Amino acid sequence: MRYEKLLDHPNSSNSIGRSTMKRYLPILMLAVLGLTLYYVNVGVPQGFRSSRAPRNNDVGSDGVWDTMDGKGYQFEEESTQLQLDPRYHQLNQLPSCGDLSSTSVQQDVVNLMESVKKQFSDCITPIVNQWKGRAKELNVEWVSKAAICDKLPIFEDLKVVPFNNLHETKWAILPKCKEENILVTLGVGHDTQAEERLNRTIPNTKFYGADPIIEPNRQMYSAFGKFFPFAIGKQPGFTKFRVLPNQSQKTRRYVYQDVTTIPFLYFLHDILKLKKIDFAWIDIEGGEFEFLDKIHEDVKFCQFNMEVHSRFAPAGAQVFHDFIFRILEQQKYVFLQSMNTGVGVHRMFFVNVEDKECLAKYFNNY
Repeated sequence: MRYEKLLDHPNSSNSIGRSTMKRYLPILMLAVLGLTLYYVNVGVPQGFRSSRAPRNNDVGSDGVWDTMDGKGYQFEEESTQLQLDPRYHQLNQLPSCGDLSSTSVQQDVVNLMESVKKQFSDCITPIVNQWKGRAKELNVEWVSKAAICDKLPIFEDLKVVPFNNLHETKWAILPKCKEENILVTLGVGHDTQAEERLNRTIPNTKFYGADPIIEPNRQMYSAFGKFFPFAIGKQPGFTKFRVLPNQSQKTRRYVYQDVTTIPFLYFLHDILKLKKIDFAWIDIEGGEFEFLDKIHEDVKFCQFNMEVHSRFAPAGAQVFHDFIFRILEQQKYVFLQSMNTGVGVHRMFFVNVEDKECLAKYFNNY
């Protein structure tokens, strides 16, 4: 009742609407409560007591802070100065994108995308139709059958390039004009090598990363971007997620743990205030199934990498099944670079071949 009266006060100068406040106030309170409980149980790391985010091992009087094995992630001293990728200087000289909302997509780009969509559809649709109504088989057999379409010669015209992580490869298409770029990482997983490589390749890029395990992800991601210590899902609350606790690199043992969860769209639209995301890298151990349906209409991704984990979330097999059939129906995205990482776990790279701003930025000739 106190919140109700406060929101309805006629003299309130708050610029946020009453309905918005009512909707999101519980989420903010939940996030604060989750962090408070977390620190009550494990203590506040030394690095959090400073405005700096040093890449070192936070050690207190009781040993390494918040670890599963008593050691935690061991940062190595950087012996050599990191070098910019040669493409950085080339991309930094690109002409300005200007107002992409009013920029026309060049006709050769339109023709290319029509050919990409047709050839991709001709290849993948008969394969996927074999799995209609067979979600489990689709997830298990995906790479062995669907990856043949990755070899379409026309995909070479998309000019997809790799950015290697320690344990995997992320894929991207480089911009053709210069403006601020946005990369969102959902699931840091103690590994930011790919983000760091992209940061040394594409100038003027802002990074936003979320992971419910604070250390060592905070220290890693804060070196070049903004880190958010919570999981991303569909509903606010405490959700049991498969996570990678702070531990030695030699272990990498995942556990299931209740973590504070923030809704996918709330994070992107209300916290980050993003309308267009250039690169999204999603690897959250089964949590992706909570918001796959939102990718079709509610967000604007120009490109995204995703690891699919039906093995660890069996109910997600049907979600991924429906997601793929909707992707083929809409023809908004094409996907390639399918790769197995285990039974029922695979990676994919999606390219937006419909949105005009994305096409103008990544395929127009300036």
